[in-house]
Amino acid sequence: MLTGKEGLVVIERNSLFLRTLSSFVMLTVFIAIVHSDNLIFLIFSQFLLFLTCWEILRMLEFKSFENKKEDRSNFLLSRCKIKQYDLILIILINLFVFLLNFQFLASQIFCFILISICLLKLTDISIVKVISLLYVTSSFVFLNKMSQGSEFISFIFFIVFFTMLVDISAYFIGSLIGGPKILPKISPNKTVAGCIGGLVVPIFFCTIIFFKNSNISNIIYLSLLFSFISQIGDLIESGFKRYCCVKDSSNIIPGHGGLLDRLDSIFALIIFVSIIKLLDYNFFFIV
Repeated sequence: MLTGKEGLVVIERNSLFLRTLSSFVMLTVFIAIVHSDNLIFLIFSQFLLFLTCWEILRMLEFKSFENKKEDRSNFLLSRCKIKQYDLILIILINLFVFLLNFQFLASQIFCFILISICLLKLTDISIVKVISLLYVTSSFVFLNKMSQGSEFISFIFFIVFFTMLVDISAYFIGSLIGGPKILPKISPNKTVAGCIGGLVVPIFFCTIIFFKNSNISNIIYLSLLFSFISQIGDLIESGFKRYCCVKDSSNIIPGHGGLLDRLDSIFALIIFVSIIKLLDYNFFFIV
């Protein structure tokens, strides 16, 4: 029979194995989808948009529970259902983003009007709901726009692997050094050391990998900026989870939590990169 400490070690090992296995599966699916044709990628992105919007609305629904202060476990969150009009809202958002990929201006405007009416008619409408849905939806709009460009694979691979590098370096350096927390009320486990590690380590790797594509100072500056935006995206999602009194956005991904828990930094970087590209400021060193 296992003692308390031995049991915790076994649980941690099983959790690490499950987390590693899930990461491998997600990475495999990501590579396959990115290299597939546009229609498959569009369908997959619509599926992700639906699930992330569902996670947001379900967490907000959970927040309204009277017992939210007594128990913040995902055991209760997993049994929380969104309202029917919230489901209709998600479907309308998906339809709107889907129509943006085609020359259907009238349908796009009509769908946007329906979304606005749906939001205005909701009795529990809040600025948090509007901003969170707008944040996630805009990232998918930018992603679909990016997917139509010739440099899409280079950009999306860079964004995904860069955010992974930031997360991993911040986690390991923060765990190794410890020290004061950066924002304990928003993200209790994030330390100042981890934040600095998440800024410095990506600079080192990007300098080695891309030094032939641009001058060193430009790579350092952009890597620092990207790392900062990536960590801001992580903190935004952590703040939203604290606001909703939950630990994870869902339990869809074994060992990781929800989609928002994995895509938070990616959303922020997609939005930032896309806006800079729209401004026609070509500062990227990855292509």
